[in-house]
Amino acid sequence: MEGIKTSFLNKEHLPLVIEPSRPFSTQAEFFKFIAENQSYFKENSLKYGGILFRGFPMQHADDFAEFINYLGFGKSIDYVGGDSPRNKIKEGVYTSTEAPPSLKIPLHNELSFVKNYPKHIYFFCETPSPIGGETILADARKVYECIEPQVKEKFIANGLRYVSCYYYKSKLMEGLNKLQRSHKSWLQVFETDSKQEVERMCKEHEFEYKWTKNDWIKISQVRPSVMSHPLTGERIWFNQAHLYDFNPRLLGNWRYLGAKLFYCREHMKLHQVFFGDHTKIPKADLYHVMDVLDECTIAFPWQKGDLLLLDNVLAMHGRAAFEGKRRILTAMTS
Repeated sequence: MEGIKTSFLNKEHLPLVIEPSRPFSTQAEFFKFIAENQSYFKENSLKYGGILFRGFPMQHADDFAEFINYLGFGKSIDYVGGDSPRNKIKEGVYTSTEAPPSLKIPLHNELSFVKNYPKHIYFFCETPSPIGGETILADARKVYECIEPQVKEKFIANGLRYVSCYYYKSKLMEGLNKLQRSHKSWLQVFETDSKQEVERMCKEHEFEYKWTKNDWIKISQVRPSVMSHPLTGERIWFNQAHLYDFNPRLLGNWRYLGAKLFYCREHMKLHQVFFGDHTKIPKADLYHVMDVLDECTIAFPWQKGDLLLLDNVLAMHGRAAFEGKRRILTAMTS
């Protein structure tokens, strides 16, 4: 295509890198270029799973939001139902995660545990960390192929039941979050203080819900563990079972012991995951999935102003641990 040059950062060809072959005279000219070439970007996001826009005139959250608007891949959506700790910058734009820098966020497809998952997710680098902090990636088609058949068959046959508990107002939980942001209230998860609105959204997303002690809410939903891409028909590993099971490998030994002690009461347990029929998932199966994800992981260092577009079904993402300042923004479209 005229005006750009393309390349790859790795042999997996995820993401496709697009850079300008000449400077754009104005930002308006750049956004016009994006709008006029939507079909090219859509075709290549389906082929490769992700596109990295590098060297274009974007610096701030407003530029990020404008890019998504001109790209026109779908309606911008809020992070309702998600529980990763993050800050809302403006409508539809959030920080990527405020989880502790020392904690690796394993690969996943965003909100794969809800019915109305986002079709695309976007990341924008305002400040790259000096050490680590990559947004790690994997091709979910490859992950599906690499899962052992006997494990895959169990996941497909039984589906997955995700269970979460969120508090209302709690000095204990607020104190915990001051030390380390980890457990959101249902006011933050649903972005409302109305129980009626929470119930409405639960029904819309097909969540089972139950109000428990001290106005905590327990929600659960049964979702498939794999899917076919709605446009390409390719089979995809599409679930977050490995993130909903608190285990030493996910959290590390000390965090795991702390979580076991802190979440000893049933109505407080942040996350649990079962097969759809309520039976436990063998740890060996979950660890096998995590092994495959590690084997399929792709990483590259951020540069200031980078914008990464991912097909949220074809491409999984996560975050490497890091040191120093890091500010990556994120947004999603339906």
